[in-house]
Amino acid sequence: MSDHSLPDEIISEILSPALKVSDQLFSDNTGVSPFAKPSESTSAYLLVCKSWLRVATPLLYNVVVLRSKAQAKALSIVLSENDQLGQFIKKLRVEGGYGAPMHVILKSSPNISDLFLTLEIYSSDNTNGLCKGLTLINPTRLILRDLPFRPLENKMVSQLIEALSVSLSKWDLRVFECPFTRESNRAEKIIRPLVKVKRLHKLSIPNADSLSWAYSSFKECPLEVIRIKKSVSKWERKELPFQNSVLMALLDYTEASIFGQANTPKPDLEHPDIAPSLNLFFVPMAGAPKDVQDEVWSRVLYFAMSVPERANNPSSTVPRRLPLLLVSKTFNQLGLPYYYAHTVLSTVPAISKFGFVSLKNPSIGPNIRSLSIQCLNFGTNSSGAQGNPMFTPILSKASGVTRVVGYKGFADPNDTAVSMEISIPWDTFEAMAKCSGSTLREFSARIGTYQGTTVTATVFDDLTVLRRLDWKSPTGFALTNIHENGFQSLEDLWITQSSQSFLTALSLMRLKVLRRVMLCLSQDAQGDPPSPEGFLKAHGHKLTDLGLAQNIFETLSINVFDVCPNLRSLTVLVPMAVDGPPDTEYLYSTRAIPSLVKITLDVWYLPRDKNRFAAWEEFFVEFDPKCFPNLHEVEVKCCEWPTSERDIAKSCWVRGKQYDILFLPAGPIPDFETGDHKVPDGVMPFIATQAPKAKYILSVCGGAVYLAFAGVLSGKKATTNKAFYRPIVAATPKDIQWVAKARWVVDGNVWTSSGVSAGSDMTLAFIEHLAGPRVTRFIRGMVEIREVTEEDDPFAEFHGLV
Repeated sequence: MSDHSLPDEIISEILSPALKVSDQLFSDNTGVSPFAKPSESTSAYLLVCKSWLRVATPLLYNVVVLRSKAQAKALSIVLSENDQLGQFIKKLRVEGGYGAPMHVILKSSPNISDLFLTLEIYSSDNTNGLCKGLTLINPTRLILRDLPFRPLENKMVSQLIEALSVSLSKWDLRVFECPFTRESNRAEKIIRPLVKVKRLHKLSIPNADSLSWAYSSFKECPLEVIRIKKSVSKWERKELPFQNSVLMALLDYTEASIFGQANTPKPDLEHPDIAPSLNLFFVPMAGAPKDVQDEVWSRVLYFAMSVPERANNPSSTVPRRLPLLLVSKTFNQLGLPYYYAHTVLSTVPAISKFGFVSLKNPSIGPNIRSLSIQCLNFGTNSSGAQGNPMFTPILSKASGVTRVVGYKGFADPNDTAVSMEISIPWDTFEAMAKCSGSTLREFSARIGTYQGTTVTATVFDDLTVLRRLDWKSPTGFALTNIHENGFQSLEDLWITQSSQSFLTALSLMRLKVLRRVMLCLSQDAQGDPPSPEGFLKAHGHKLTDLGLAQNIFETLSINVFDVCPNLRSLTVLVPMAVDGPPDTEYLYSTRAIPSLVKITLDVWYLPRDKNRFAAWEEFFVEFDPKCFPNLHEVEVKCCEWPTSERDIAKSCWVRGKQYDILFLPAGPIPDFETGDHKVPDGVMPFIATQAPKAKYILSVCGGAVYLAFAGVLSGKKATTNKAFYRPIVAATPKDIQWVAKARWVVDGNVWTSSGVSAGSDMTLAFIEHLAGPRVTRFIRGMVEIREVTEEDDPFAEFHGLV
């Protein structure tokens, strides 16, 4: 039989891009670690087959990134058991101290050429192992990270700096990426040995401001390049020492654009060279009929004036369109509708100018397809409460407009930007509804106050195709002649400001296709927001998405889920003025709501205060999602997820996280004679917090003991390691139904296995439960494990239990 396997060299070329860690990420010593974001584990490639395992192992260990003590400990165990793996490590990034395991890692990795270390180490960390191991390696490149302001000063940091100072005098270091920007004691201790041995060829500094100091500190080294990592702005470039020709010859930097980003090559938008026509009087399509010419040029101008791009994003940056209108009378005539098709008004004077243009040329109005009002009223006399009158000539003739948008979003009504938004006069809104009611699909501009007392709601009958409405107007409505077919196509309703009569009018309409409602109602003259209770009673059963400001919850006498039983998502807006999280009573239902899958807490501002964080932690403890059996996500906006091991341990967001699967591996077997159960700190409280809401709970070997003492196994069937079966049964609560002869036991959502090898069998059975037998058969074939059943337990007889 012929061998169709690929040579190792080809497999290596295939796997290298997938397993490669870019040097830009590896050497990033600014801000948050680029490896703090979750990503798929590349070790999965090693499990495909034996040839991939053989080829990919050196590639996987080529660049190693350590971000926690657990990772360092695991790697030290692997390297101590397999000496060859350490030979593959060429780049090592260590983002902490990580204790004694670092000595084992460095001792087992003699080929490290690139080393990343951080001086952002807290006193609770331990650098002893790292300091002892630095003398065992000889890297040619060192990347250091340190806090630019108020760097940490403690025993562990001082110990590491001293060890570095000793090692730097012995290393054959050629490249140093310096984190320091000015003179300091710690910088002096690092720089002195580098200058003394005079081996450094390449120096990298954080920014242009530190250039003079860095050059004076390292000028005795045989430098070939000084690289400035941060892109150099136009103003910083003016301050570069051009008079120092020696320094400028060493300098390597990237110029920044005016927005502070590094300049990147722009795509070549120039047209290809076309040979000039031999006929100087050539006119394209001269012999074609006029209507054919117009049709062709109209289509050309449609794309040349970026109509599709502006339709999707009116404020997007596109090439200038005005020069195209100046080419000829034909271009002006054909291009004018496209020029005004998607108009953006970004200043108050622009509104006035466009209004005058619309007055002089009424044919512009029917060509408008979308109008975006992206300006705020910073003065007191430009529009007033009634609205800017210059909108009237624009919108009263816009018979084909489909979108009129202003300040969009589920906003805090107390936000300054909302209160300063330019208003459209009520009369203009009525005229627009009559003129473009059959085309308008989205409206989110602010409407000014009506000068009279109340208006009729018949204006909404004209808006026959409106799908999205963001209502921002205090106008009152007469509750007579309310047609039930008003807003007949409305699907998405956002209300930031309204009168009580507007909500009542909506309650009297059918709104057959309404599915999404966001209510963030500002206070009226009496200091109270209008109540949406009648509106929710009338239309709540249709809604799939609902958003309510926290102050609205406080005024409701009904439970939201009683009137909105079909919600898929619920958003609670927590205004900036509110100190803490919402009351968990708002997120409680007397009956199960199986449709709800997501809850969003839209927090505008999250202060860094211990008491506030404690309130959020208490919120997650008290929040009980039992009435939402299919809830998959609770999103807290403004939440900053911790990115370091220290911050993770202290974060209330991590402690508030609920895990779907709780897996307890074989831990140290308790000493039942002395009563010393040797449970690691935090394990039992963690189990007590997570177990009640976990979808699945699994244990292997002695892990069942932790579950037993945590009360998880109460009244349930379970098994454990047969070698310690008798003392475990004697010491644990008597209401547990221990099964002596079983490879593993399943009782509800709790899976317990016998010894460690039985844990593999139970895990495969659990995978089959989740993903089906086909996936399990594939895994068994890859790792070569025979299929066994729950009753296949010869060790129960071996230990005399049956």
